[in-house]
Amino acid sequence: MPEIGPGDPGRVDGYEIAARLGEAVYLARSPSGNRVVVRLLPAGLDREQVLASVAPLREVSAFCTAEVLDSGVADGRPYIVSEYIDGPTLEEAVASGGTLREAVLHRLAVGTMTALVAIHQAGTVHGDVRPDNVVLGPDGPRVINFGVARAIAAAADTDTRRVGVPAFTAPELLRGAAPAPPADLFAWAATLAFAATGRSPFDAGSMAGTVNRILHGDPDLSALPDDLHGVVAACLAKEPEARPAASDVLLKLVGELLTSDLGPPPSAGRPARRSRPLLLGAGAAAIALLSGGSVYLATSLAAPAPAVSAAATASAAPAGEPLPSASPAASGPETVLSPLEEVEKTSEEVVLPDVGVTLREHPQDPAGLGAYTVVGKPFTTFARERGGHAFRTVDHGMAPVLSPDQERVALNPFLKFNQSDTDYLKITEVATGETFTVPTVRKPFQTFVPVWSADGSKVLLSVHQPDKKVIGGFVVVDVAARKSTLVVTEVVGDESNPFTFAPDGSVARRYFDGEKSGADFYNLQGQIVRTMHWVGDPRGTDWFSPSGKLFSTVCPRGRDICVWDTVTGNRRHTVPGAGITELVGWFNENHLLVKKRVGKKRQVQVIDFVGGTHRVLAEIEGGEDRAVLSFTRRRAS
Repeated sequence: MPEIGPGDPGRVDGYEIAARLGEAVYLARSPSGNRVVVRLLPAGLDREQVLASVAPLREVSAFCTAEVLDSGVADGRPYIVSEYIDGPTLEEAVASGGTLREAVLHRLAVGTMTALVAIHQAGTVHGDVRPDNVVLGPDGPRVINFGVARAIAAAADTDTRRVGVPAFTAPELLRGAAPAPPADLFAWAATLAFAATGRSPFDAGSMAGTVNRILHGDPDLSALPDDLHGVVAACLAKEPEARPAASDVLLKLVGELLTSDLGPPPSAGRPARRSRPLLLGAGAAAIALLSGGSVYLATSLAAPAPAVSAAATASAAPAGEPLPSASPAASGPETVLSPLEEVEKTSEEVVLPDVGVTLREHPQDPAGLGAYTVVGKPFTTFARERGGHAFRTVDHGMAPVLSPDQERVALNPFLKFNQSDTDYLKITEVATGETFTVPTVRKPFQTFVPVWSADGSKVLLSVHQPDKKVIGGFVVVDVAARKSTLVVTEVVGDESNPFTFAPDGSVARRYFDGEKSGADFYNLQGQIVRTMHWVGDPRGTDWFSPSGKLFSTVCPRGRDICVWDTVTGNRRHTVPGAGITELVGWFNENHLLVKKRVGKKRQVQVIDFVGGTHRVLAEIEGGEDRAVLSFTRRRAS
């Protein structure tokens, strides 16, 4: 990294310059101590126009881009401050390590195109895509310096427009046109070809020859694999109107890569678990984009961040941020110092004769039956009215989950695609029957197992591919905004292991490699950020206690139930599993819900951490289920 020279500034406003990264580009330290990049723009530009052009850049999603943090004018020169990404540029990586192949090239294509989609959806353009404006960061490829070319062009006093590196510049820019989205697509395609070959696809040995070939000749795409060749060639069309939009290219990329990434179905008894990303088909991604949502693709080129000590995680993580990694540690006997929550005795019974279920309840119960669907035509779906005993008909043939405030029910159809090739989530107000639907994925993909967030603002669904018998992603539905976000995970999981919300707002699911079971934690971009592969089998989606400090599994050995500390991964309790046929979830912070067989009936019981039964919450007649039951953790009013 070049040292600071006599002509370099020591500070730019509140940013302390630490090193020079390039011409008028510096590594700096922000007032809060974070490393950032400060880029000085030419002094002759219209300052107000520069700042106006930079303002939209701060609205661009930081996923796959270096986030624009600040802008201003110092000593007469406009400047832009952006996130510092630690890693080599694509140009440096190819020069030192050779060209990119197979999975790494595919990830680069998807990651960089995802960045362009975000940039274009924000109403701006990059204007200068090339190998040294792509950084291979620790969490995947990032596009940097976006919008700088457009800001300079908009603020220049002359009609003469600056052209970037000619070998990666679209023909219309060489003729003097202003930067626009089609030019980004051309530059992206040329950059991807460079990653596969180590040279521009229009390289002619001299600048004049290269420019002439861009304007009139054909690109050399012979080194590109078949699944990338077509879309790259389309983006290199001479006329900008002939090139596809960035969103269409992204859909094309993920669609073409689907079959080769998934491979054959997993063998019996051995779950699908692959480190290469599952790239869902174009139809699935299209639903997320067209419904006003987003598509996140796990494109990591590096391993997850190293573990952080448990001592550093004593306080709860902010919402949406992943919990740090932790390793198992020996744990001795513990004393519970806080008072135990009581389990009130049954004060009222609610009989559901159509399904043979008797509920034994108390008004203060923190959990109870919230919804159910009758097994048998017309498969009527019921949801409980808030604060009462009545169950109201809300639909037919749906998987229902009542919200924590008991006002809404999330409904996901059991029978898919009977009216269209689009799957969806329906949200219904129980009291009024008012309803709306949010599209999620398109055939052949399906969503299932809806899970409400603790605050009732979002619903999580797992994305299933039935013909492969795998789950390769999840959808998050923002209920207020009525939008869905499809997240493609970097690991493919078995279809029996759905996703659930973790306490911090991230996502978790059961890990199984064919021999041992545990838990994986994902960020909201689909990357694994934490693992606990020693904890045994999490069951269902109600793993975590109401506070989020504990979670339950079937123990690694035997049929007992283990209760673990969510932060440290230490075992806190071992609950005898004798007689338990199903781990249903949590009743309150120190009592679990389990299902047991008692004579010819089955009971949902409230048990403590030594296996003692405190109450029967529900009694189910007969040996066959006459309804699909959905128990709900209730949020206090």
